[in-house]
Amino acid sequence: MICLLSKAQSSDQYANPFIEEKPYEIGTYMGANRTVNLMVMVRQAKAVTIKVKDTDDVILHELLVKKSPRAYHYKLNFEDSQPGQYKLEISDGRKTLTHWIDVVDVPATETQRYISFTSSNNH
Repeated sequence: MICLLSKAQSSDQYANPFIEEKPYEIGTYMGANRTVNLMVMVRQAKAVTIKVKDTDDVILHELLVKKSPRAYHYKLNFEDSQPGQYKLEISDGRKTLTHWIDVVDVPATETQRYISFTSSNNH
């Protein structure tokens, strides 16, 4: 099962009506605890649907994005799902863009910080 953890949208990412661009774009990156960060740029004034599917094409989650051309950011929680490949489909009913994501366990890493001091002897 997949759930939506958070949603954000940008109010300053409006499309330029004079430039021919893709109607939408998808970007993803893996976060901690099997969280996938999903960025969607909608460049058309038309509602789109985002579907998350497994390899058997079963819909695990579906989002409806408003008719606003702007950037959206979602966090999808795959914590209760198996690691593996999942398919994202974004569609306006006429065109469909497919994007594959690999859900993996990201190991925790320990960060190290070094502080060095220098002394000046001005006697």
